[in-house]
Amino acid sequence: MSAQVTPDQDSIIFVLSGLFGVFLGVAAALALALFIVPSVQYLSLSNYLQIITAFAGAAAFLYLYFRYGRGIGWLYAVGAFAIWGIADTAWYASVLVGAGIFTFPSMIDMGFVAAILLLSSAYNHIYPRKRVRGLILLAVFFLMLVVPLAILAMGGITRQALMILLYFFACGSLIITGLNHALTEHPMALAGTLLFALAFMAYPIRETFFNGNPYLSILGAFVAAGFSLIVLGFLSVGTMRIPTGTCTSRTPP
Repeated sequence: MSAQVTPDQDSIIFVLSGLFGVFLGVAAALALALFIVPSVQYLSLSNYLQIITAFAGAAAFLYLYFRYGRGIGWLYAVGAFAIWGIADTAWYASVLVGAGIFTFPSMIDMGFVAAILLLSSAYNHIYPRKRVRGLILLAVFFLMLVVPLAILAMGGITRQALMILLYFFACGSLIITGLNHALTEHPMALAGTLLFALAFMAYPIRETFFNGNPYLSILGAFVAAGFSLIVLGFLSVGTMRIPTGTCTSRTPP
């Protein structure tokens, strides 16, 4: 017998929520472990978790695209997580095959920046627009640029300084777009976005000025936790797009 679809009836959403809840818990545990006892083993686990979470997130968004309305925003989200996962995988693959490591900045960094900008585009299409006071957005924009501009002023124009500026611009765009599109009404997505942006503002600073600092390896766990929270927020939004009167007689993709 067919019945009306409700979010509670979607077992896949339930499983995905549980899965990313586990990812979030593991990321929190790794962050604590890396902060207390910096270890190569913990760092490796953090790196693997980032890649797994990114590709799993892309798969979750692809499911939302086919199951709950084929909005272009979900494809932007798929692309953002997939590009990030591919870029990070390429970095580790180059090390494993003996091709050496990518020094900062590199094409890998361009992949990360592209992923952040695509995620910003996803927010623009998935979350409803919300009027935010211009002074708040201006303050966020100023805070996003003050650090890279100060680095440019003190150290001159270098590849590292320009990449830092690009990372901060991309992260600022992500936060401002989120605030402009009701992200504050979705606490998990907001927390994940801020955590993710914080990690990618600190990452280029670490690579330029604090390379080798063992405690800053915690940023990888921040990325995985941010990804998990963003996906959990997206899952709650995606299931709200169920058309009334839809029946379960068709098989979900």
